[in-house]
Amino acid sequence: MPRIIRSFVHDVRATMIGDEISLPHEESHHLSKVLRLEPEASMEVLNGMGDRFQVQCLEVNSKSIRIRIDSIERCPLVLPLIRVAVSLIKGKKWDDLIRPLTELGAHRITPLITDRTEVRYDPLKFKSKMLKWNRNAMEACKQSGNPWLPKLDEPISFSNFLSENQEKERRFLASLSSTVSCFTGEDQANDHLALLIGPEGGWSGKEEALAEKMGVEGFSLGSNVLRVETAAVSALTVAKASFLP
Repeated sequence: MPRIIRSFVHDVRATMIGDEISLPHEESHHLSKVLRLEPEASMEVLNGMGDRFQVQCLEVNSKSIRIRIDSIERCPLVLPLIRVAVSLIKGKKWDDLIRPLTELGAHRITPLITDRTEVRYDPLKFKSKMLKWNRNAMEACKQSGNPWLPKLDEPISFSNFLSENQEKERRFLASLSSTVSCFTGEDQANDHLALLIGPEGGWSGKEEALAEKMGVEGFSLGSNVLRVETAAVSALTVAKASFLP
């Protein structure tokens, strides 16, 4: 299979077949200098909102690439939408986690502040981190062909997360103490699911009791203690296999 060259452009939305647009500088520089794109080459453009554009390059230079839209595919969201809420982990580990979760099709990614989270949350510092997370997600969309960019949330406390989402989502808590082997396929009418992944030290007893009180369902990925990033990716993979048609 030939390699598919993809670009990501946020503001490509109200377009029609035959329209000509210019790609932004950063994308144009990467495509022309790194991927050596040439005029008349075909490629794919994603906008993160479910649209996939097949385009042809008309002009190529490092500052701007002009393209013509040859076809448009509107990709519907696949239900249920799966949100992954993960205890915040340090630095590059969290940055790297965004990519596989995006490739696997997470609808929303939420960092959790838990009793045993080791990262200190500074709202001012996290503004720049959010920009990096979004770039990582866009790169993952380009790599995988996922037409939907996940919503990336600012960190939220575990208790606030449970309170705010009590009636919106069917929620599952990953826990070694759970007697449920992975997910049950019952009650699949929910359009929104949330997978809660705790820190390396596990949930505190207080958090597990609160989750049970709030109607969160427990599940287990086995008896081995997993790294946070391994648990998050594994849980999403198994959930998609269990709940998606």
